[in-house]
Amino acid sequence: MKLSVVMITNNAGEVIGGALASIHGLWSELLINDDASTDGTRRIAERYGAKIFTLKNKNLGERKQWLITKARGDWVLILDGDERVSKELGQEIKKVISHNDTIRGYHIPYQNYVFGKPVYWGGERYSKVRLFRRGYGKITPLQLHEEVIVKGEVGTLQGVIHHHSFRTPIQLFSKFTNYARIAAKEKKRHGETLSLAKLFLYAPHMFWARFIKEKGYKDGWRGFVLAFAFAYMEGLTYAMLLWGKRS
Repeated sequence: MKLSVVMITNNAGEVIGGALASIHGLWSELLINDDASTDGTRRIAERYGAKIFTLKNKNLGERKQWLITKARGDWVLILDGDERVSKELGQEIKKVISHNDTIRGYHIPYQNYVFGKPVYWGGERYSKVRLFRRGYGKITPLQLHEEVIVKGEVGTLQGVIHHHSFRTPIQLFSKFTNYARIAAKEKKRHGETLSLAKLFLYAPHMFWARFIKEKGYKDGWRGFVLAFAFAYMEGLTYAMLLWGKRS
């Protein structure tokens, strides 16, 4: 059985080398849709043997789905430029794709990192469907929180994807600012109503939920920073939505 790996990139030069090194020897086809990177991302990807495409005017989910239509492997693995496949997961993937059973896709657990250290609480324990048999998985057409919908039985693997999404304070808050901008546009497009509760209470509630209810405090100051960043995103989303209604 052959494996196609699909990836979306944009100025991921500082992390993509680690991602591609982690899947060395695992894939038969590496497909990357690069969004006009200027930092050497394309050069690094080409060095690892990737086929690089450019697709404009589409959101993240649509771009991933478009890449899947180009894949020719029996199985598809979705990976981001800031993610790395653990050695244990790589061995599992080799094993499961060689079996001709009824499972059509697999949830893969994530191990998230904040400033180079792992975090375990505050909502950071989760898994996503990222491996599926070609023809049985489809990406939801969303810019944020896109998911894989699998037609058929879905299993769960034990090995993890190491996710280095939050690497520096500036990069973290830049990412959450961009997330807020995208979320505000989506809420405006869907006609979501704005209330004082949403504008003033949702951000504090987000911080409480992640830091207290979901025990983010157990990750120390990194848990605090991450909870604060999510609260910042929540508050900024509705502030941008209010500004958009006025403009």
